[in-house]
Amino acid sequence: MFEFYAFLIALAGTLIASYYDLKTTEIPDLLPILMIVSGITLNSLDFLLTKNQENLFLSLTNGIVFSAIGFSMYFAGQWGAGDAFLLTAIGFLIPKNFLIQNDFPFLFTYLTNLFFLGSLYMIVYSFFYAIRNKKVIKTFKSQIKKFSWIVVVLSFLFILLSSLLSFILFGEIVPRLILLACSTTLLLTILWIFSKSVENSFIKRIPVSKLKVGDVLLESKRWDGITEKEIKEIKKSGRRYVYIKSGICFAPAFPLALVFTMFYGNSIFLFLSLLSLI
Repeated sequence: MFEFYAFLIALAGTLIASYYDLKTTEIPDLLPILMIVSGITLNSLDFLLTKNQENLFLSLTNGIVFSAIGFSMYFAGQWGAGDAFLLTAIGFLIPKNFLIQNDFPFLFTYLTNLFFLGSLYMIVYSFFYAIRNKKVIKTFKSQIKKFSWIVVVLSFLFILLSSLLSFILFGEIVPRLILLACSTTLLLTILWIFSKSVENSFIKRIPVSKLKVGDVLLESKRWDGITEKEIKEIKKSGRRYVYIKSGICFAPAFPLALVFTMFYGNSIFLFLSLLSLI
């Protein structure tokens, strides 16, 4: 019973966080804090009533590990603090997958799904963003022409490597393996160029007078919004313009991975099963 309530709180919390992230690019500080408190409370009640310490132990373990990973991403400049707290909250709320049988711990499965499905989500997000932003499409076209030689070189290298690998493993050259290697190389290279084009469009040059609390300066190593005090200091410095950056709102990846984890399991197995059909 407590596991079900914890799942509902985790799902509702991540959906609310996604709404705020997409609308304001910020996640309310109070939201993940309430989720963390709810997770510890529910799993503690489960222990007191059932005398089974498994869920409480796994909840604390998941929360600590998720916190370490989330804030490592934050200090590395890849995530905002809100994303790190959201991952921590899910760890404290969900001790294990209780809807389907899963051979892997929730901790491993959820992280796998978050980064794998999160990557797919960012690709889709970037695609629709590019459709609405002509600057991205223009930059992408120019970058494709500029780096077309990389595609040719990588394709040639992967043809050689896949041919060698095919001969070592199967004693013969398998055309399907070579085709898969080349198409994957081509796709990943194009996606890399596309992501760089989208990333460049998130950088803007604005007058200092238009700076507002929450804007992230380009020179900032982490995704920390600027404060009122910092804005006053910049204005006093005499600078007329500053560069600010934004990024893809990653919060929607959390409920997506949560639902997938609970109702399916590990996304890597699905990916491998699809590859086997090629």
